[in-house]
Amino acid sequence: MVDPRITAINQMREMEQKIPTPKITTTETPTSFKDTLVNYINEANDLAINADRDIQKMIAGEEIDAHEVMTAVEKASISFEMVMEIRNKMLEAYREVMKQGL
Repeated sequence: MVDPRITAINQMREMEQKIPTPKITTTETPTSFKDTLVNYINEANDLAINADRDIQKMIAGEEIDAHEVMTAVEKASISFEMVMEIRNKMLEAYREVMKQGL
C-alpha cells in the first residue's frame, strides 16, 4: 500500500516542475530580508487558511476531492515547517552573535 502523503508530495513536486521559474532582471530592486520573511509568513498563513477551508468543506459533505484536501494540508504543513526552520536559524544566529559579544 502506498502512503497517500508520499503520493501527495510527489504530485506537488510534479506541479512545481511545471511552473516556469521567473527570471530576475537587473532593473528590479532587491527585496529586503524583512520583506522576504514577511512574504514567507503570509504565504504559510494563506496555505493554512486554504487547507482549513478545504477540510471544513470535506466535513460539511461538500463535493471536494480528497487528494486536493491532502495536498493543501501537506503544502500548509511544509510551508509552516520552513518558516519554523527560518525562525530557528535566526535565533541560532542571534545567540551566536550575543555569545561573541558583537
